[in-house]
Amino acid sequence: MMFPWMRWMSQLHNRNRRDGSTSSKKKKKKIFDGREQTSTSIIDVAMLLEENIWIVGLELSKIIASEKVIQECAKKLYPVLCEVEGLTEDERYCALSKISNHPTQMLIFFSLPSSMRLEW
Repeated sequence: MMFPWMRWMSQLHNRNRRDGSTSSKKKKKKIFDGREQTSTSIIDVAMLLEENIWIVGLELSKIIASEKVIQECAKKLYPVLCEVEGLTEDERYCALSKISNHPTQMLIFFSLPSSMRLEW
């Protein structure tokens, strides 16, 4: 799953990588007293920050996508527990509270065939 802003960041990152020749050139800038200052280090820092921001954006997107999957599973949990034959109402609520507190267990529960869910 790729969010629109993530696609934009990816395109920007790829374009900057393609046009990255500007960072290897030494650009010089005159200051008021006539000294020359190299802007290469500033450009390098900016490019490093850009890359780090891009990586953080990717990681955030993965986390958001994972959270969305967990939320969707949580919404389906009670109706699925109602379909499990042999569970009393109290057992459903007990399972609901235990499973929903542990997202990994919820994903495992949904991956099981319906015939095995009661045993689990």
